[in-house]
Amino acid sequence: MQEYHGLKKYFTNLKNITTFILLLALAALAFYLRIRNLGDLAFWGDDGHTFVGTMSIMQHGYPLLPSDNILWHGILGYYINTIFVLIFGTGEFAFRLTSVLFGVATVFLVYLTGRDLANRYVGLLASAAMALSSWYIHFSREVRYYSALQFFYLLSFYFFYRGFVRDNKKYIILATLFICLTPLVHGIGFLLILLFIPLLFLKKRNFFRVRTMVPIAIIFGFDLLQIINQVFFWQVGRSFYTESSDLKSIFSAYFKVPETFYFEILEIMFPVMFWMVLSGILGIIILTIIKSLDRKPGFKNIHLDSIQIKLGKVRVPYNIFNLCFVFFISILIISMGQMYNQQRYIYFLMPLFVLIFAYMVCLVSILLARLTVIMAGKVRKSGIDKRVLNSVFILIFIIIAFFTISGIDLEYAWAISDIKHSDSLDTRYSISSSMTFHWDPATAGNYVYQNSDEDDIIITTNLYNSYPYTGRLDYWLWTGNLVSWAPYHQEGNQIIDDTHGIRVLRSAVDLIDIFEDEADTDIWITTSPSLYISGHINPDIRELLEKYPGNQILTARDGVSGLYHFPAGEARPVLSDLIPPTVENTISVLDGVADIYFTNKDNNRYLVYGMDNIEEGIGSWALDGMSLLYFELEENTSYRLTITARPLINPARSQSMELLLDDNSIGTIEFPGEDIFGEYHIDFDTESINTGISVLKIKYAY
Repeated sequence: MQEYHGLKKYFTNLKNITTFILLLALAALAFYLRIRNLGDLAFWGDDGHTFVGTMSIMQHGYPLLPSDNILWHGILGYYINTIFVLIFGTGEFAFRLTSVLFGVATVFLVYLTGRDLANRYVGLLASAAMALSSWYIHFSREVRYYSALQFFYLLSFYFFYRGFVRDNKKYIILATLFICLTPLVHGIGFLLILLFIPLLFLKKRNFFRVRTMVPIAIIFGFDLLQIINQVFFWQVGRSFYTESSDLKSIFSAYFKVPETFYFEILEIMFPVMFWMVLSGILGIIILTIIKSLDRKPGFKNIHLDSIQIKLGKVRVPYNIFNLCFVFFISILIISMGQMYNQQRYIYFLMPLFVLIFAYMVCLVSILLARLTVIMAGKVRKSGIDKRVLNSVFILIFIIIAFFTISGIDLEYAWAISDIKHSDSLDTRYSISSSMTFHWDPATAGNYVYQNSDEDDIIITTNLYNSYPYTGRLDYWLWTGNLVSWAPYHQEGNQIIDDTHGIRVLRSAVDLIDIFEDEADTDIWITTSPSLYISGHINPDIRELLEKYPGNQILTARDGVSGLYHFPAGEARPVLSDLIPPTVENTISVLDGVADIYFTNKDNNRYLVYGMDNIEEGIGSWALDGMSLLYFELEENTSYRLTITARPLINPARSQSMELLLDDNSIGTIEFPGEDIFGEYHIDFDTESINTGISVLKIKYAY
C-alpha cells in the first residue's frame, strides 16, 4: 500500500497525474450522466416515505409523521436530505441530488479502496464500472437510500481496512463510527459485522486485543439496540411484515431456506463479469494450493496482495478472501429472509462485486503478461524489461477489461436522463421488477393542490407519492392483502394507515359510504397503476369509477394514472351501481321474521357482497370484514332478525359484528370465546328506515 504525503509530492509522479486525470474525467462524466434532467420525473415507488420523513424533520426536528409515529427507517438519510431541501426546495431535484452526490462520491471511493486493496489498475477499473454502469446510473438518480447506503457501506469497508487491518488507530475510530451509522441509512448495514470474521483468521491471537474488542463491543451493542428497536418498536417503515407479533413469526420472517435469486440475477445483469468472478475465485483456490507447495509460499511475488492469512503451509490472500467472504455471505444471509426477490436489495454490495471483478482481471493480466514476456524471450531483470513487462500488462489489462466488463452501454446510459413517464423501463435496472414504467402522481396531485378547497376530501390509491403534491390526504383506497406489505393497523372497526393516520377504504362499499356521507362535499380521487392491479385494488372499484367517465378530468403523463372529481350535489357512485338489486338477489321478509342462516346452496344468489359461496352444512365465510344483503321491507313494521353464526377459528380473540340497515345501526352481536354456532336475535322496526329495498350491512371486528 502506498502512502502519499502531500499533494506536491503526489503530482511529481507522472502515473499519479495520469491517474488523477482519468479519475476526474470518470467522475465528471458520472456526474453529468446523473444530473441531467434530474427533476423531470415524479416521485414513485417508496419515494413518498423519504419525502414525508425529511419534511417531518424540517417541521419537528425529528421524523414525527402525521400519524404520530416516528419514521426510524432510513433516518440518517432524511437528515442529509434536509441540507439540499433547504437550498433547492422540496422538489424532485433536491431529493435526488443526495443520490447523485453519493453516487459520484462512490466513484472516487471505490478507486481508493481498489488501490489500497490491490493497485491503481484495480481501482481505476472498479471506478469506471461504478461511473458508467447503467444500473448504477439509474439508482444514483433515485430519491431513496440506495446510493447513500452503498457509499456508507463502502466507506465503512474502506475505513475498516485502513484501521483494523493496517492497524491505524485514527481509521479504527472512523470505521467504528461509520459501521454504527450505516444501519441508520438502512438496517441491512448490520451485515458490516461480517468484516470481523476474516479479521479473526488474519490476526488470530492479536484479534483479542483491546483495540479490536472495544470497537466490536460498541458496534455489536449499537446494532443490537437498533435491531430491538426495529423488530419490536417500529410502527411504520418496516422492511417486512409478519402475520402476528410472536417470536415464531418474526423468526420465520428473517430465516427461510436460502433462495438462488441473487446469483441468477447477477448472471443476467453482469453475465461475463459474473463468470469472470467465479472462475477467478476457482483460479485463486488452485493458485493458493500451488503456491503453498513452494518453499516461500505466498502471493507477494505476484505484486497484488501482500497481506496473507497463514493457515499452516497454506497462504490465503487476505484482501480478495475478505471481499469474497463478505460479498457472498451477505447475499446468502439476505436470501434467507423475505427480501430475496428484488435486485435492489443487494445494490449496496455491488462495489464489492466490482472490486472482486477488477481484482480478477488484474490477476489474469499479470499472469498473461509474464507468460507473454517469457514466451517472447524477455526474461531478464534489467529496467527496460520491467518497463516492457508493465506495458504488456497494461495492454492485456485493458483488452481483458474491455471484453469482460458488463452492464455498460454508453448510448443507453446517455438516454437514461431522457426517459419519460410513458416509456418502457428495463426491469433489470428498475427499482422493482414489477415497475415497467415510471408512473406519474404529480400531474393529478398538482391539479388537486391548485384547484381544491380546504374542506374538500382527497382520496388516493397511492399513499406515499400523492402526498408530496396534494399536500394532504383524507383517505387511502386500498383493498390489497399483501403478506409482505401491510402498512396499516386496526382501530375499532376501521383500518388506519401507519404513515398519515388516515382511514383505509378496504372495499368498494367503503368508498360508496364516503360518497353518501359527504354528499355536500367535493371529492377528489387520484388514481395510480394500482387501480389496474387486482392484488392492489379490487376490480369492482375500477368498474365503479368507469361508470362515471365524465368525472375523470385528466390522465397523467404515464397514460395510466388519473384524477376523478365528484363535485358536491352532483351524481356520484351508489351501491346500486356496484350491484343492482333484483328480484333474484333480494330477500323478501314474511311475517316480520328473517333467518339468514344459509346452508342451502340455492341461497347463493342472496350473497350480494362480502361473502363466499355457501358450503352445504357449513354456511358462508365472511370476506374483507363486511358483508351486504338486500332486503325488501314494509313501512312501519317490526321485525326480528335471526342470525345463526359462529366466530372465526380463533376463540382467544374478541370478535363481534355490527348490523346496519340503510346505514342505521340496529344492533351488535358479541361472540363468546368459543368456536361454536349460536343463534342471535336482533329486533328492529322500519319507522326511521327507508322502505322498499334496504341494505343490511354486517361489519365484522376481529
